[in-house]
Amino acid sequence: MATLATSVALFAGCAGTPPHYATISAPVLYARGRSALLAANYRVAEGVFRALKADHPFSHYAREGALYLIYTHFMAGEDHQAANAARRFIRANPRSSEVPYAYFMIGVAESRSHLSFFDRMFAVNPALRRVRHYRVAFDAFKKLLKRYPTSPYAVYARGEMIRIRTLIANHELYVARFYLDKRAYVASANRASAIIQKLPQTLAAKKAVGILVRDYRHLHEPALAEQAQDLLKRTARPSADPRHGSG
Repeated sequence: MATLATSVALFAGCAGTPPHYATISAPVLYARGRSALLAANYRVAEGVFRALKADHPFSHYAREGALYLIYTHFMAGEDHQAANAARRFIRANPRSSEVPYAYFMIGVAESRSHLSFFDRMFAVNPALRRVRHYRVAFDAFKKLLKRYPTSPYAVYARGEMIRIRTLIANHELYVARFYLDKRAYVASANRASAIIQKLPQTLAAKKAVGILVRDYRHLHEPALAEQAQDLLKRTARPSADPRHGSG
C-alpha cells in the first residue's frame, strides 16, 4: 500500500506544475532555474523551466526558460528531449533571433542521440551504428546554413555536415562490404551504387567503385565490371564540400 501511494504521488507530481511554483514570480523562477542548471541539478531545472512556460506563458522569461530547457535536457544526456524542445521553440517562436541556436541544438543532439552511454565509454565507431539520427542532424544543420548563413553557429554547422556526410558514407560502405562478404552481390552492388550516386564527394565513394567492380565480376557482368573499373581509374580524390546532400 505504501509503495502504491508513493507511485501515485510521484505520478501526480509529474502531471503538471508543482503547486508551490504557481505562487512564485517569473523572475524568481527564472533565477532558480538557472541556479539549478549551474549546479547540475537538471531535474529541478527542468521542473522550474516547465513551470515558467505553464504559469507565465507570454512572458520574456518563458521564452528564455524554453531555451534553457533545451540545454538542460542536453546536459542531462536526454538528447531526444533536447531536440524536441528545440523544435517546439522554433514552432512557438519562428521569428526569434534564437532560432539559429535551436536548429544548432537539434543538430548537435540528434548527432549524439544514436550513441548509448557504453558506446561513448568504449569509443564505438559511429560509422557502424544506425545513421537515421545523423540524417536528421544533417538536415537541421543544412536548414541552419540555408536560412541563417551568417549566424555564429554556421562555421560549426559546415564542419558537422562534412563529418556527418563522411560517417553516413562510411556506414553505407560497411554495409556494402558486409553484403559482399556474405556473397549477396546484388545487395552489395545496390549499396555501392547508392554511395557513388548520392555521396560522390566522399572518399567512401571511390572505395565503393572498387566494391562495385567485384560485385559485377561475381555476377558475371563483365561489361558492367569494365565500366566500373574505368570509373575507378578516373576517380580523383574527392574534395570536402558540405553543399552535397547526406543521401
